[in-house]
Amino acid sequence: MLKRHLLLASVLAGTFAITACSQETQDKTAAAADSAGEDAAVKTEEAAAKTETAAAEAEVAAQEAGAKAADNAQEAGAAATTALENTGEAITEGTNKAVANTAEAVADGATAVADGANDVAVDAEQQY
Repeated sequence: MLKRHLLLASVLAGTFAITACSQETQDKTAAAADSAGEDAAVKTEEAAAKTETAAAEAEVAAQEAGAKAADNAQEAGAAATTALENTGEAITEGTNKAVANTAEAVADGATAVADGANDVAVDAEQQY
């Protein structure tokens, strides 16, 4: 739109200058050129304002994304820590049960050996 106004103003100015038009036509041409320049300035300012707004919005979005990523990383770390603690507790419980079961089996075995030894001793006394 801006280029079109400037091009139109240039063409009109050239045409009127060549044909030596009246002062009124030259004034209108100058006014059209001024208007085109003002339009260009307004459009440039509007574009700059939109660019600035978009840059500010992008910065806010980037900050929010960074904060969300940090929060997610912190939550993931906490979940991993909890999972590790739970794993440690499960291993401890499993180990304690295994040790208790082993101790019970050893005790049962020792009792059986003691009973067997007692039976052998009783049998030996009866034979002699």
